[in-house]
Amino acid sequence: MADIIKTWPSFMSREKVLRIFRMPSAEFYFVVGAGKPKQAIERIWYTHQGEILGYFNVREIVCNVGQLPKLRSLENRESEWQIKRDRWVAICPGPFTPRPGDEPVYHDSFRGFHYFKFDEYSETMESRIAI
Repeated sequence: MADIIKTWPSFMSREKVLRIFRMPSAEFYFVVGAGKPKQAIERIWYTHQGEILGYFNVREIVCNVGQLPKLRSLENRESEWQIKRDRWVAICPGPFTPRPGDEPVYHDSFRGFHYFKFDEYSETMESRIAI
């Protein structure tokens, strides 16, 4: 099984991102894309404002055909943003697992997702430089 990495939108503060990621007993739905991933996915790592935060374990990948629940805001209202039909979605039970280690690990922001190996990437020079 493979890991992937995605970027969380930078307009949101780090504090708010971590509040969302640390919500107790939450189930998370993350859009992977319009096409089914070529590999089975075990974990989704997230980068935010150039730094890797950690990961969620993936329970399953499904195509949204209308069966997914409506997304809710932190205030428990229906979100303005909903997952589009026919998008492939990773369903991830909490909890969020923070990135291992004490030193930050940096990664540029990007759209979509990339297959990713944290142990290999964290040894590269690129992972040590905040761009």
